[in-house]
Amino acid sequence: MTKTAYLRVYSPDIETSGDPVPGFVRSYGILSESERDANWSAEWKGRELVCPRTLRLRVLESTVAFANAFAGVGVGLIPEEAARAADRELRQHQREHPSQRSHVLTSAWHVPVRWFSAFRAEDREVYEVDDKVRIRYRIDLPEAKTRVEYVLGVLRGLEVFHGPAEELAQVLGWLEQFSDESMVELDYGDVSDLFDPKELVLDDSAGLIHESVEALARGDMMTAGENYGRVVSRWAHAFSVTFSN
Repeated sequence: MTKTAYLRVYSPDIETSGDPVPGFVRSYGILSESERDANWSAEWKGRELVCPRTLRLRVLESTVAFANAFAGVGVGLIPEEAARAADRELRQHQREHPSQRSHVLTSAWHVPVRWFSAFRAEDREVYEVDDKVRIRYRIDLPEAKTRVEYVLGVLRGLEVFHGPAEELAQVLGWLEQFSDESMVELDYGDVSDLFDPKELVLDDSAGLIHESVEALARGDMMTAGENYGRVVSRWAHAFSVTFSN
């Protein structure tokens, strides 16, 4: 079973769809969720917010993206016929639900470092699922966008981090699709199981990434590298599991 981390947006007004995942996608995509699972919900500052699973949309998007990423490689990871069918159904879904957006980004076996850009140490919460320790960060969406914009500006200003800047810009573009009444959550999910519970409750990855960015902003490359290196070392085991899969 793939262990998955999530970046979710919870909103007060959403469009949901219970359309099933296409049968051909089941054969080639990785489904870590059941179509019977309910939407995620959260009480945030006195309001009930919802993060829809939109599983059909997310699976179609990921299948098309995966097929495009490996186009021309010649390994046949997703047959051309299935890729064309996914693209066709995705376009149809978008026509039928023009306002619907994927409220969830997922990552197998690790938390992408760029996700931490939206959060600070004080946004961190420890919770439990089935007596297992879990970590999540939560923040209002406008604040999340402001923070990501700041980090993106620092990276672009240095003109040496083109790859990370491009990836972060994609995260910002995704966040900009949603209402400012929303809340953003980074949930380690069952990726938490890759860590010792005692070490997990002391995890300060978001804080270290923030300190690294602040060091970059003032030109202190050594401190920036040290803090970033501490995060990478902490997640080295999870990264190794990712690439072994």
